[in-house]
Amino acid sequence: MAKLGAYYGLCPLIDHRSLLGITKDEENGVVIVTLGKNIAVKYKLSDQKQLHSWRTKEKFSSPIIYDKEQSKYVAVFNENFLRVWSENEEFIDKLKKFKFNQQIQTIFTCNERSFIVFKNGAVLLLSDAIERRKELTLESVIDSDSESIYEVLNASFNNSVYVGLVVKTNHNFCLYWTKFVEDIQDNFYKISFKRGNADLTGYVLHVDKFSVNFLSLWSDGRVYSVELKETDPESADIGELFTVIESISCKEYVSLVSLDPNYIALYGCNSNEEGALLVIYNVQFKVVQTRQSFKLFTNGAKLCCIDGNLFFPVGQNLAVLPFHLDMEQLAALVGSHKVVQTEPDPDISIVHKVQFVSWGKEADSDVTKVPEKIKPKVDDFVRQGLSDNFIFETLLAEVLDEKNLDALTQMVNYFPDIPESCLVKVLKFLINLESKLFKTKTQSGASNFPSSLQPVERTELLDVILTKSFNETLLLSHLRSILSLDEVLVLLQYIHFLLSEDGHCLPSRNVIETEAKLIEWSCILLDANYQKFLLSRDNKISEVLSSLKNQIKEELGSFDDLRQVAALLTEIKNKRPIQKKIHMGGMDYSIEDFPLY
Repeated sequence: MAKLGAYYGLCPLIDHRSLLGITKDEENGVVIVTLGKNIAVKYKLSDQKQLHSWRTKEKFSSPIIYDKEQSKYVAVFNENFLRVWSENEEFIDKLKKFKFNQQIQTIFTCNERSFIVFKNGAVLLLSDAIERRKELTLESVIDSDSESIYEVLNASFNNSVYVGLVVKTNHNFCLYWTKFVEDIQDNFYKISFKRGNADLTGYVLHVDKFSVNFLSLWSDGRVYSVELKETDPESADIGELFTVIESISCKEYVSLVSLDPNYIALYGCNSNEEGALLVIYNVQFKVVQTRQSFKLFTNGAKLCCIDGNLFFPVGQNLAVLPFHLDMEQLAALVGSHKVVQTEPDPDISIVHKVQFVSWGKEADSDVTKVPEKIKPKVDDFVRQGLSDNFIFETLLAEVLDEKNLDALTQMVNYFPDIPESCLVKVLKFLINLESKLFKTKTQSGASNFPSSLQPVERTELLDVILTKSFNETLLLSHLRSILSLDEVLVLLQYIHFLLSEDGHCLPSRNVIETEAKLIEWSCILLDANYQKFLLSRDNKISEVLSSLKNQIKEELGSFDDLRQVAALLTEIKNKRPIQKKIHMGGMDYSIEDFPLY
């Protein structure tokens, strides 16, 4: 559920294009507004009171940020040097300059750490850059001759900081991104995106429960989502179609900001092109949750989110709009999309009837069967009326992060149905989990048992996963995107082992059901990766596929043998006497005795 409060004006703006940014101060409820190149003001939101202000003659070229590591304020001046100061400083023009030999794009804070971005695309921790500024050599990330940084995005996920550079080229846009894990920077990855005649009009880094995604909004209202993951250093994949926005006109720039894993906010021109519109969009159920209209639209206005408040220019003022987000339930959305007839026809009688339907098996409401390790959280989710799929997805993220094998085993055995994306994530987790986390011994007496799946405890949980039902269409896309080719080969090897004489039946299934389920899994694994198999010349792949081929030939040979004795088995089943016939092939006559009386 998302609710908007009453908006108010925080301060006047001379020109929204001169607004450099709004940042969070040390104290909650206090923000720093860098109004232009010469002035910045610190405001208290509760009473809109001005607490402090700074003026400069040398011009700000970035918003002022509060660096928690130094407990001081930092800003960029004239794009080539920094100044650091305490709150009681008034004349910041007289402070020491920290000069750099590269031009600076901006500075920002994320996850209580401060970063500096240079014009050539290099990103560094602010403290490291200041300390090593004299001997600092920076390799260019972007091509300065044909590319320029359009906007800097950032997001925090699993204690890692993701930094995205939206770069404008001569013909289109692209995204350079990297991440910092424990202050160590990863490589830069590039995503180029272009869609025919459609123009890019909005973008945001959105963090859901499992990953960081780059959402791109285009002039035709389509939103595409691509997950930021370490694959190829350069790709041209704009991702999959996520949704279509209709309430906001996408012909002009639309500012997007991520609020939490279930919500994003959009600010742009109203679809009727009269005034502006701010929308909070539910990405979980893909619906507009709430909206706020404004009489004036400011083209190119940026949207900012700090401490449950949205900041954006409206006319000549900086507006503040408080909002509240709560756990969303599908039941709360059903009534909000129903057209209500407020003045019904008096000749029409509306009769409300409720029909009770029996589905054959009553729902099990006994929560005492829930495993103890996850029972408190499951009970809380059940009280909120959330679905099993949502509960499993939420719990799975925590269990995989903690590598809690006992809790995972209990979850997999407790929940009868598992979402397709979670099925693949559990498979990937089991294949790559360190053997030292298991307690059981290794498998013996089976030469074709995959060594990478030792010990047996790993395959016991894997067997349970292979028994789960799934939608083939939904599962295919997750198999392609989540599992690597090596992981697929390990699964195929294990399926080959289960179909062999050394194999065993899956839990709660007989031999026929087990073989049917394994054939179903092998087919979908081959369908999801057939292009990779065709293009690959790896000997390991050839060996696995040849083994499966030979096994299939053996099975087909057995079917031929059974087909030949099918008639005989039918006679035996019908309790008919079996008569032996003597075939006298190659002889001209035969003699048979038979009684006449």
